[in-house]
Amino acid sequence: MSDESSGPRYSRIQKELVGRIANGVYPVGRLIPTEAELAQEFDTSRFTIREALRCMTEDGYVERRQGMGTRVISAKPLSGYYQSFESLQELFQIALDTYLVVLGNKTVTLDAKLAERVGGQEGEQWIRVDGIRWTEPGGRPICYIQSFIPERFEAVIPELATYQGPFFNILEGYSRETIKETQQEIRAEAMPPEIAASLGLPAESRSLQILRRYITDSGVLIASFNWHPADQMTYRMRIRRGRQSA
Repeated sequence: MSDESSGPRYSRIQKELVGRIANGVYPVGRLIPTEAELAQEFDTSRFTIREALRCMTEDGYVERRQGMGTRVISAKPLSGYYQSFESLQELFQIALDTYLVVLGNKTVTLDAKLAERVGGQEGEQWIRVDGIRWTEPGGRPICYIQSFIPERFEAVIPELATYQGPFFNILEGYSRETIKETQQEIRAEAMPPEIAASLGLPAESRSLQILRRYITDSGVLIASFNWHPADQMTYRMRIRRGRQSA
């Protein structure tokens, strides 16, 4: 790679790696070299490599997994947002790799339908925190988030306004309750007009709604509705055949 190329160093490295993917040096489905190996090859810092890989992830060329490396998922750029995870740690990383803007919060009383979905009891008061997750400051919106938090966490709510990690992390630390299970539901839903407007979309937009409930021994710690534009979100998962008993 020529040092005379224009643009930031991470951008030049990104272009080189994308070229290797296009030419089959790094085939789809295979891992690319590690951050340390690439930093050594390009004689740069791991921070610079990490920024190049972040851009490639955003463009849909690769996916990154904690402890598993960076895998090529496409030989061409893909419009939209891709999400794939197998652990709470990877959900934690998604929150760190993106940018959340909290719009506000309000106390709501759960009706029967909402109580069933978030895992509470009809008539309970919970606190709803609204926000928009962006690719980065000044980037593009990924989804609108409505988080429902039991009223017993009222004292923590002000801290969430500027917190850039996942909410479940700060609530888990405050309560000293360990999350034992995360339940997830994915639905195709009409996007509420006010949410569509917040994302700059037409009122009739469709969404891929992802609901996650984080559960401890004491019950639901937090439930979050993530409203993704349907044509901009792909959710990936791998299902492997387990060993069958005799």
